[in-house]
Amino acid sequence: MNVAPINATKAPFDIATEVLWQHRWDSRAEALRITIGTLVHDYGIAEATAEVAAIQAFADLDSVNLNASIDLNASTPHVVVLRTRNGCPVVFTARDLDRMIQQARDAGLARVVDADTRRPIVLEH
Repeated sequence: MNVAPINATKAPFDIATEVLWQHRWDSRAEALRITIGTLVHDYGIAEATAEVAAIQAFADLDSVNLNASIDLNASTPHVVVLRTRNGCPVVFTARDLDRMIQQARDAGLARVVDADTRRPIVLEH
């Protein structure tokens, strides 16, 4: 009888989702720090890959019951188009987002996830 082994390797996004779920009550920055660290140190995933996987998994979990979404077809490197639940486009230019981040920093709401690399930055609310 030939039995093919089951490939138990999980994608970084899936691992990140599991780790984030375990830390869902932590602050955003702390949950991302733990998740990125787990992917890098426990799974040997490159830091840049771990960072993106954690950010994407975080966004999915954070938006699970939200009726709004980012319209990838309308967005470009310089504009993010958010579609509200009724389909209304809300426009955020790169300048808008940069200003929002600065306002969050000024208000003490922007947190750096990794103190050594100074990235990524997440907004706490």
